[in-house]
Amino acid sequence: MAHNEHIKGPGLLYVTSKISRTDIMDYDTYMKWYDEDHIAEIIETSGIKSAYRYIDIDKNASKPYLAFYPMEELGFTLGAEFRNIRVKSDLLPGTGICYDLADIDVRYVGLLGQRGTRSGVAKYLLSTAMEPSQNIADAAAEKWLDNTQVLASKIPGYCRTTYYRLLYARTNAQSRALKGLPTIDEPTPEPPTWQAIHEFSEPIDASVFDNIKNEEESRAILADAKQVELRIFELRKAHGAKKFFD
Repeated sequence: MAHNEHIKGPGLLYVTSKISRTDIMDYDTYMKWYDEDHIAEIIETSGIKSAYRYIDIDKNASKPYLAFYPMEELGFTLGAEFRNIRVKSDLLPGTGICYDLADIDVRYVGLLGQRGTRSGVAKYLLSTAMEPSQNIADAAAEKWLDNTQVLASKIPGYCRTTYYRLLYARTNAQSRALKGLPTIDEPTPEPPTWQAIHEFSEPIDASVFDNIKNEEESRAILADAKQVELRIFELRKAHGAKKFFD
C-alpha cells in the first residue's frame, strides 16, 4: 500500500462499509445519517462537491455499502477542513459515533484515465480490481484493466470506464485515530492496487465475472494474482453537483 504522501491529484475517496452493531442500528437509520447528515456536510466543504451512494447487488457481500466522492485534488483530505468533518451525530444510536456502529474501509484512489462517454448518473457500476503478483509488471496490470473495459463495453447499457491506482487506504481503527478517537491496532489494509469502474444505464448480470476471469489474456495474470475483486453496485442516491470527472 502506498503512503499518504502520495495522496494528490484527481481521484476518488472510495468508502465501503457494513453495519457492525446490528443490535442497535438498522439500514434505514444508517442511510438516513449518510444522506441527511454525513454526505450533506461533506459536499458543503470546499474540496468535495459531489457524492454517490450505491449498494452491492450481492446480498452476501462483506461490506455491501459503497459511497464515493470524486475530487479534483485528493490532497484536500490531508487538511484541517476535511479532518473536521463530524463523525458523531444525533441521528445515530448509542454513542452516535459512526465508527462504533459500522465497519468502514476507506481507499484513496488516483485517477489514471477514462474511456467512453458519461451519460448522467450511472444506475449500475461494475468494479474490477486486482492486486497482481510481484512478478507482474505495472504495464500488464494496466493491460488487464483495458481488457475488462473491452468486455464491459460489449454489455448492453455500457457508458464509460474510469481507471484508478490505489494511493492509500485506512481501516475503521485508523479512521478513529484520524479523528482522535480511542482505537485498537489493526493490520494495515491491503486492497487491490489497480481498479476500473465501469458505468452502466441498465442492470448487469453477475455472469460477467466469469467472462472476465476466463478472458484469454487475463487468465495467466489472474491465476497468479494476490487478489481479485469483482463487484456490481446499484445506485441508491446521488448528491450535490453530481459530477464525476465529466
